[in-house]
Amino acid sequence: MRTLLLIPGRVKTELAEAISADLHPHMDYDALADSLRREAGAQADVLDYAAVAQEGHPLVRLIRALAGRDAALAMLGFLRRRRYDALFTNGENVGIPLALLLKMVRHRPGHVTIGHRLSAGKKRLFFTLLRADRQMDTIFVYAQTQRDYGQVRLGIKQEKLCLIRFHADQRFFRPLPEIAVAPNQLCSAGLEWRDYPTLLAAVTDLPELSVRLAAASPWSKHTDETAHRVLPPHVTARRYDYAELRHLYASSSFVVIPLYENDFQAGVTTLLEAMAMGKAVIVTRTTGQRDVVTDGENGLTVEPGDAAGLREAIRRLYTDTELRERLGRNALQWARENATLPQWVDHIQSALVKAASRFC
Repeated sequence: MRTLLLIPGRVKTELAEAISADLHPHMDYDALADSLRREAGAQADVLDYAAVAQEGHPLVRLIRALAGRDAALAMLGFLRRRRYDALFTNGENVGIPLALLLKMVRHRPGHVTIGHRLSAGKKRLFFTLLRADRQMDTIFVYAQTQRDYGQVRLGIKQEKLCLIRFHADQRFFRPLPEIAVAPNQLCSAGLEWRDYPTLLAAVTDLPELSVRLAAASPWSKHTDETAHRVLPPHVTARRYDYAELRHLYASSSFVVIPLYENDFQAGVTTLLEAMAMGKAVIVTRTTGQRDVVTDGENGLTVEPGDAAGLREAIRRLYTDTELRERLGRNALQWARENATLPQWVDHIQSALVKAASRFC
């Protein structure tokens, strides 16, 4: 089987040494490509924004100028489709334009995509009128709300929509008992839909705590709301590399993921990384973030924008060692059973093999 992975970003190359030295997690697209090559005996190629920038085909250059890199990446994949049995798009921002291009040809390879947020208003036209889903064999979603929306509001066939868990690289994000935990330290990380103002309001009157914010993300386009803001003396915010971030999780008593209301799995990366390290978590109970944490079982949840409720949850975890340890153990067990990188890879790979077989 020959598979092409279209990744909307800049693929990190030459990571093998850092991964081997335990300084960097395995990237999911790389793990998928490796698994396809190893287990399915397949050719697996990866194209990203760098490939778009280097491509000299006039159609790719034109589309990039008119519609941006995502559409240009889709065009590049379309132009190379005859070389492959299956195409994987790591987001509907590439999956939709690719599907529309595939409508123009009689024979196409299999197409599997990730639907991060099908409910975004501008995407509705592409599914309801242009029926982009007809050129998608499997659409993976990470939130039940997105699966329901896709089926009920967009009319996508139930068998095409597959709810799966996101993932954390369990070999990198793992419990590190050798790192001392600072009893009064909590941390948070990420940018996507992060409600840091509510977290800051919750901890302003808790000066006994040391609050560390890793307010950065390689994927999010959201603004860092900790920047250009005067932070309380016990709060710091900066970028962390992966090794530093893992140390931050390990040295913190618990992890807080404050979110603005949204209907998809915003915050899930930080959430699963912390859980995979055996940390108790507090997360905002948004419409979309309800598929991972069960309040009081493997974490605590609070309502969006509720600074007082978040302050109470923080105080509760800070003062109750038994609760904190129990939630951390349950979080680790849940992550190991439901959200490891190999599990994610297996789901995607199986769908690609199935999609390719339909067109052989």
